[in-house]
Amino acid sequence: MNISTDPAIWTQAICILAVYTYLYKDNPIWRLAETVYLALATTYWFVFYFFTYIQPAIVDKAIGEGEWHYFLAVILGLMIFFRYIPSVAWLARYPMSFWVGYGTGYILSFEPAVWLTQITSTFLALNSIQNILIFIGVLSTLTYFFFTLAKENPVVGGVAEVGKWYIMIALGSAFGNTVLYRWNLFVARANTLLFDWLGVGQA
Repeated sequence: MNISTDPAIWTQAICILAVYTYLYKDNPIWRLAETVYLALATTYWFVFYFFTYIQPAIVDKAIGEGEWHYFLAVILGLMIFFRYIPSVAWLARYPMSFWVGYGTGYILSFEPAVWLTQITSTFLALNSIQNILIFIGVLSTLTYFFFTLAKENPVVGGVAEVGKWYIMIALGSAFGNTVLYRWNLFVARANTLLFDWLGVGQA
């Protein structure tokens, strides 16, 4: 066993162990690690967004080129903080509504291919078991979410029940993928502790 002398590896190992102390119980070491992580992440993303979006818009466009309409975005952004003032918290709804509306319009206008591909992929020739199962899954799942249809009807209720099974299978697969991804993260952290830090197996 040959323990690493690299300060970066030691820092990484200490942070990993600090986070894993939460498996025992909530403790000051875990809270310190959580606070440090949040502080670093917040600082990183603030600097990233500032130099990527805020500085070009305000310094370069609004002030440098005289495009004062960029300050409208600044005002809308600052209005979000009104939610922390109970008496005027309703003002925060305007920038949020603008944000949601803009995002929805952007997706539908510039990225329709993603959604259209999912729709057109369900138009299949029923000449194989796979295509038939996909057709049944799409039809039954849509029926399950048609809340205007009376589920008391035996046909509608039966089709919706099949759709529920399809949904459960899909969610189970997604959950399995999530667990596998988390397991891969754990294995990577274990490799860091055992091999990079402690040097297990090294002469």
